[in-house]
Amino acid sequence: MDKFGIYTIRGPRQIGKTTFIKLFIRKLIEDDINTLRILFFTCDMIKDNSELVDIIKIYLQSFNISKNERTYIFIDEITMVNNWQSAIKYLVDIGLIVNAVVILTGSSAYDLKVSSERMPGRRGEGKDLLFLPLTFNEYLKAIGIEIDPLNIRQILLLGEEDLKRLNFKYSFLQEYFLKYINSGGFPKVINEYMNENKITDQTKNIYRDFILGDAEKYMNSRGTIIEIFKKLPEIIGQRFSWRSILNDLGKSIKSVDTIQKYFEYLAYSFIISTVYFIDPSTKTIKFKKALNQTHPFLYGNLNSRDS
Repeated sequence: MDKFGIYTIRGPRQIGKTTFIKLFIRKLIEDDINTLRILFFTCDMIKDNSELVDIIKIYLQSFNISKNERTYIFIDEITMVNNWQSAIKYLVDIGLIVNAVVILTGSSAYDLKVSSERMPGRRGEGKDLLFLPLTFNEYLKAIGIEIDPLNIRQILLLGEEDLKRLNFKYSFLQEYFLKYINSGGFPKVINEYMNENKITDQTKNIYRDFILGDAEKYMNSRGTIIEIFKKLPEIIGQRFSWRSILNDLGKSIKSVDTIQKYFEYLAYSFIISTVYFIDPSTKTIKFKKALNQTHPFLYGNLNSRDS
């Protein structure tokens, strides 16, 4: 990251985005970057996008930082500010941050994704960075278990006896896989599950309230999301059409476009993913599609009880 760019870090809540920023800042300091050229702040108490602009202007003016100097600007929880993308766009247009590396994080992955798309041509070398929960292999490494990696091709080439030996060798992993499924790869949940052998209701409510709160803020309906989750067990892994879901939900949602927006929100929130079927002969997307759980902990937690 040595050229102008506006980067966004997206991912589920409490996955380590803010921790990454702080480690990044420490690395910059260790590399002898002038600390006056590093700005970090969080938007929890910023009232609007005008105040966001003022903070960056005051920072640049207070330390006499010219437009030609490389600066590193880290803004945490930017999705707390309504219409934040207009502030960033304005700062780029007037030339104040055209030589800066700007890294943005937010608690709402949905808002961060949608709003960042409203700054075409103004992000320089910037891109979207995705932080996801640990994979099962990463989970094993974190608790000190190393396994020999095998890809699908290698597994398919194994003979029956080799597969039996492999199954025997790694049979102990079943216990750890069940623990991994329960924790979903989230560091906070993993630590709690390993230390207490359970996930407390308080922790479950944190993740549940994040998702339902965002649904109310961005989709204007907490209740509709809950209704969709009641329907999901019937269609996870099955082919479906938007029209069929619309018919099942009855009066909750009025149009196919609206149901698509709800599922887009769930996908951006890393709860489900939509898998489209492609016709190999025509290489076109088929009408039917299927849903997969992205992270079982989030899905199971939201589907465990009514709001």
